[in-house]
Amino acid sequence: MQRTTLNKRGTPELSHADVGARLKALRIAHGLSVNELAMRAGVSVGTVSQVERNKANPSVRILEKLRQALEVPLSALLEDDDAVSDPVAGDFVRRAAERPLFEVGKNGMQKELLSPHGDHDLQMMVIMLPAGSGSEEVLVGIGEKAGLVLEGLVVLNVGDRRCELRAGDSFQFKSTVPHSVRNESRKAARLLWIMNTQPPVIHL
Repeated sequence: MQRTTLNKRGTPELSHADVGARLKALRIAHGLSVNELAMRAGVSVGTVSQVERNKANPSVRILEKLRQALEVPLSALLEDDDAVSDPVAGDFVRRAAERPLFEVGKNGMQKELLSPHGDHDLQMMVIMLPAGSGSEEVLVGIGEKAGLVLEGLVVLNVGDRRCELRAGDSFQFKSTVPHSVRNESRKAARLLWIMNTQPPVIHL
């Protein structure tokens, strides 16, 4: 179970998910070598090795490939199977103090998983974008994505359209359209991100 403390604002101080340790444990539990997992996931052996040793922060695209190869939900790469601490609400509620926090890519982007533990058609998370950062690789496939800017200013590109969004602005679009999100300002930004992850995903 993930332990947290409160920061100066009285909100949970989340600890980082140990993606590398979880990936290695799941790989071994499935009886796979590093080479076999890499082949199944369609990624390089070096990528699997670096992620397992926490030498690189994998993108969401890489995480999605790995979790599909292992046939597990995203939450399995972020927390133990016994992470659900509330026997009544554990399968449909995510307590604020129990959100897995993980970094993606190379520019300091962080994500907090909001969806409850387990496999779900919809995936919800809070994305924290440092100044000057943005999505490097995105998932494109059948379904929709939506969100709400919580803090700061972000630029959302959907197809050939570019739109500046401020706190309180929301959006929704089909996942088949190429898209990206960037923080081109000098201050950090936060946004709620919701996506449909049930249909097969096309990796770009």
